[in-house]
Amino acid sequence: LTVQTLMDDMLGIGGFKTAHPGFLTLLSAPKIPLGSHPRQKVAVKRPFYKKYPPGSSTNPINFSIGHYTISDELPKLFREANALYWACSLLTFAYEYIDHCVANSSDTLPFHIPCLHFVEASLTLSHDHTQPGHKSKSLTMPRAGYLIEELITDDFIKYIHNMDCNPMLDPYEVGYEITEFLACMQHTQFAKTGGLAFISDYQGGLEILSDPQVLTHPYDDIFGDGNIERAVSTFEKEHNCNKFCKWSGFKLKIDKKSEIDEAEMETD
Repeated sequence: LTVQTLMDDMLGIGGFKTAHPGFLTLLSAPKIPLGSHPRQKVAVKRPFYKKYPPGSSTNPINFSIGHYTISDELPKLFREANALYWACSLLTFAYEYIDHCVANSSDTLPFHIPCLHFVEASLTLSHDHTQPGHKSKSLTMPRAGYLIEELITDDFIKYIHNMDCNPMLDPYEVGYEITEFLACMQHTQFAKTGGLAFISDYQGGLEILSDPQVLTHPYDDIFGDGNIERAVSTFEKEHNCNKFCKWSGFKLKIDKKSEIDEAEMETD
């Protein structure tokens, strides 16, 4: 794994992780796309904290990147990988429900279903090389950890924020149809888990998604600090049903607010 760590080369920086371009070569090619060919371009992500100059205020701009000790870094990486793992399962679960509804409905589907998936990813540990002549063949303690992901090559879009279940895009913007569909996916996941969980923080390209957050009620810290319990407990009140939610074939409960808004539009 080769990582380009210069700030000028950085792919992006979020609230918890930095993303750097990298190249991945595996000794034996796996069956998944990640690492399937030599020097594959990847996104390499690592947790960070903001370091402010001594005596200065916590200015949002005036900070440098700090990295955690390996003992603090690994639990954060494992939580990120765990959230991605469960988000993949929840997304697949929702798609399987949609496929079942479409196959068993007598009504013609009135819209296109976007085909989306989360990035293939791997948790990677970096070890120091054993010194020449050293008798021990055991690995040393890891000195750094990384989350390696498929590289998203199209424009990066933020579809739905972690704190708000409504679309972040306007109807005229590229990706709005996908945003509406993802809001319906949240509705589906919430309904079919009995109000226990759904995916939030939807973002990525037009086909590949990245950096999801799993929201649960009750709260579970295995999904990290981004797991906002209140977002689940208030979902039914805050969610606005759209054309995907309202299709009779999905058999989703329509929120009263959407029914009132639709009735007012018909009256006008």
